[in-house]
Amino acid sequence: MSTCARVEEIDGPYGPFAIGERAIQRLWASGEVRGPMAAASGAKIEIIHPGDWNRGAGPDFLGAEILVDGRRLRGDIEIHLRCADWHAHGHDRDTNFGGVILHAVLLPGTKDVTTHAGHRPETVVLLPYLPRDLEDLAEEDALLELRGRSGVVAKRVLAAEPNLPLGLKRRALERFRTKTKHARGRVREVGWDAACHELFVESLGLGGNRAPMSELARSHSPEQMLILGIDALYMEKCGRWRLRGLRPAGHPHRRLAQYLELHRRRPDWRAHLRDWALTLPSSPLKSARRRLIDEVFACLLSDGRADTLCINALFPLLQDPRHTLDRSWLDWPPGHHPEDIQDARGLVGLSGAARNWEVQGILDIVRRSMASTAPTTQA
Repeated sequence: MSTCARVEEIDGPYGPFAIGERAIQRLWASGEVRGPMAAASGAKIEIIHPGDWNRGAGPDFLGAEILVDGRRLRGDIEIHLRCADWHAHGHDRDTNFGGVILHAVLLPGTKDVTTHAGHRPETVVLLPYLPRDLEDLAEEDALLELRGRSGVVAKRVLAAEPNLPLGLKRRALERFRTKTKHARGRVREVGWDAACHELFVESLGLGGNRAPMSELARSHSPEQMLILGIDALYMEKCGRWRLRGLRPAGHPHRRLAQYLELHRRRPDWRAHLRDWALTLPSSPLKSARRRLIDEVFACLLSDGRADTLCINALFPLLQDPRHTLDRSWLDWPPGHHPEDIQDARGLVGLSGAARNWEVQGILDIVRRSMASTAPTTQA
């Protein structure tokens, strides 16, 4: 059931962080995990529909549809951190779990599980197939857990970093290195131009639509997108878009349209972006930012959207040891970020225009604080 609060503490590149079943359930519900994935039995698993998130007793997701070696099955999905949780939670004796067709676990170490009636659902380890970094998922979950509690966030920040500016900058740089490593991996996989295309479009999906945006970017080059047109692209993922609570400016149709218009107005914008980055370390930040938004992006993106894109996608992609962007990334406006983080920033004594290092450092503390406050088991 989705109310399970089990948390695992995992050693990340820069220290331990906590990840809970709720975070994995939320990812599953988003539809970002599609497959194909290899089950413990060797079968190929593909997800047609993740099912409906069950907030009560019984399996985590009801009425899911999957393919097992091409055979279509409809039934329930149970999510766990470890395979052993199936028996530890008594699902093998609970008739509510008789319709489970897939046991999806985060961490390696699988063995056969059985239902009350003796059926053996397929088991798949999700870790190799996650579309996002585990630490990102943990951070998102921690922010949701602390929503409306900026005072608690502020207390954790002050407790974690007695020397606030130095500590937050150190944490922010660690996050930048992680983002840069991810971007470089994408470049090795598909090349710089394609990586820029994919990361840009994925960033437009932040706020619940990252998965369908990513699929579109990986399936179609910018040139193919222009030929297909905005309506065909949008309808290609019909039923996948998460629209509830979105403001008009954040609607995926609008964001895709902006991206296509950028390619119409500035077909070589990626080359201009690289040229712009070469001059950035020696340029005043304010004027460099205006050149990027007005000239490279042709005034098509709002300032906040452009800043978010730079922080999460473009700066990590453009980072180069020969002309490091560390200082620019630290001092850049932070783009869109949770109100609770902004409120906590004021409570800890940070004033004036927000800088990226402040927000990134606080986000890192929020994520890692879950490891010290939640009941955990060491991974």
